Amino acid sequence: MTTTEFRGALAVAQDYVRFIETGDREGIARCLADNVEQIFPIAADATGDPMGIFSGKEEVLDYTNGLFRKFTGLRWPDPDWSESGDRKRAFLEARGSATVTHSGVPYSNVYITRFDVEDGLITRIKEYANATLYVSLGIEPTTTEMKAVERVQAPG
Repeated sequence: MTTTEFRGALAVAQDYVRFIETGDREGIARCLADNVEQIFPIAADATGDPMGIFSGKEEVLDYTNGLFRKFTGLRWPDPDWSESGDRKRAFLEARGSATVTHSGVPYSNVYITRFDVEDGLITRIKEYANATLYVSLGIEPTTTEMKAVERVQAPG
């Protein structure tokens, strides 16, 4: 067992969130497996389908790095963390705090995020939040975000 594996999912996920809060793009990249998926299971419409699925490290990094353009002061103060008994999954429950860059409007969504970790790297992120609140901000989606939404809408 390597030192990274020994830390478990909780430590890896906490590092990942801290790197987002501090804008450490290299730190974020170091936390992610090449085959990582980021899934937003709750859509803004009533289809029951996920909002979007980002597939692979490049897409997840593009989405995450886009947060730095969309928001300032992105934080999750007073997070409630837990870890599965086998230490392969970590869970974050928190209210976010940020300011929308294009409008200056405060943004505070509620999140429950599951991080799956293998060999010390995040392989899946499932972020449960109010998608309707996010969509209401009027933030123009990136090409990668449109691809993630289209992936859900594609047949089969």
